[in-house]
Amino acid sequence: MTKVWDMSPSVVVQDGLRRLRGTGQVYRLSLIILGILAAIGVVALVIRPILSGWGDRQPWTYVAVAFGYLMATVASAPCVSAATRLVRGHWRRPINRIAEIWAIGTIVPAMLFLLLVATLPNTHGRPTVWFGWWGAPWLWDILLIWGLTFAGYAFLYVSSIPDFAIARDQLPEGRGKWLVKLAGDFYGTENQWRVIDRAQSYLGALYVVMYVGTMTVITADFIMSLIPGYKSAIFPAYMVVSGFGGGVAVVMVTATFMRLWGGADNYLGREQFFALGKLQLAFGLLWFYFMWTDFVIPWYGRMPWEILQLKLLYFHSYVWFFVTAFLLCFIGPLFFLMWTKVRRSRIGPAIVSTGVLIGLLADRIRLFSAAFTDKDITQDRLHTLPATYHPGVLDALILIGAIAGAIALVMLAFRMIPVPSIWEVTAGMRLRVNKIYHNVEVMVIGKPDF
Repeated sequence: MTKVWDMSPSVVVQDGLRRLRGTGQVYRLSLIILGILAAIGVVALVIRPILSGWGDRQPWTYVAVAFGYLMATVASAPCVSAATRLVRGHWRRPINRIAEIWAIGTIVPAMLFLLLVATLPNTHGRPTVWFGWWGAPWLWDILLIWGLTFAGYAFLYVSSIPDFAIARDQLPEGRGKWLVKLAGDFYGTENQWRVIDRAQSYLGALYVVMYVGTMTVITADFIMSLIPGYKSAIFPAYMVVSGFGGGVAVVMVTATFMRLWGGADNYLGREQFFALGKLQLAFGLLWFYFMWTDFVIPWYGRMPWEILQLKLLYFHSYVWFFVTAFLLCFIGPLFFLMWTKVRRSRIGPAIVSTGVLIGLLADRIRLFSAAFTDKDITQDRLHTLPATYHPGVLDALILIGAIAGAIALVMLAFRMIPVPSIWEVTAGMRLRVNKIYHNVEVMVIGKPDF
């Protein structure tokens, strides 16, 4: 049982405020290292793709990889909070803020996208999903990406308002002037709580819907339309589902770091890791299902261009990236998380989720490298196998810098927003009570009216 349920609300409040007041040496050192890596990534971004111009897509390959990977991990993490809120699961209370706070990092793929979208040609003379829409693909892709980013920030802000109000009222006068503005006029009236609850549900649902739509369109524009003859109704769904699995993995790994080094051991117990482990297993199985259904059609079709497509994506050019993704995104979750003892452990699901994150990176390298290699995208199908793209040092620095930048932003947010959420945990404490049932003490969990 998670230890926090035996604590008093006042202890939870003081513990949450303690993490806002000060940070340790390891935190500061980690933030400095991440900032240096992000700065190096920016320099590499200028030297490699920006100075090469936007006429040739190939130098932008690993900018696309970084963008695709962050969209499959950082941008999908808030969906975990949104989904568990909608089903009103109580185990999710300590991990909701861990999922939501990754919305801060979505600004990094959004900024990368502003640079990357200029590499897309117009829709004339090549197959796309736009059918001659005005401003396509640039205008609508930008609106989707930035709409998703703003929805994530709004979702995080609304869920944090009660915690801002707690910090405003508890911290010494003069130390939290910015909290007064962020908390606004929230003082915990019944009507205000109803508004917060409804706003969280609506914004969370909006974020999930926008994530699905954004990933679908981005997949069509940045992968399928850049590989001649790649026609699939399954592949966008594969990208969405693999992104959901990446979001669960990010939350799992972050929760493990918070438990081991973030002082949140009392909040994160087997209850949370067991539930996240089940989600990770489910999305691992869905990863294989959508991968297989997308793969099997050209495999049995065996037309010449379909054989080239299979060689490009699976068997020749990027075979080892596919093997890595297959082992870590499907085989790992299946053969480890199928065991209840592993799912109930605190470290087992975290190791599997770390593997999922590595596998997703290999998968995005495979897909975006295949899409951004030199070829004539106005053709209706592949006629020759494009050359394999081999990354250089600058490509690796761009990828590392983008990931480091997103993590650094989230770590900075830890100094302003309590993680785990103070009000979520204390609300859960008030809905639980221990009672004697026959000769056994059991926990009874209530359901709120709103």
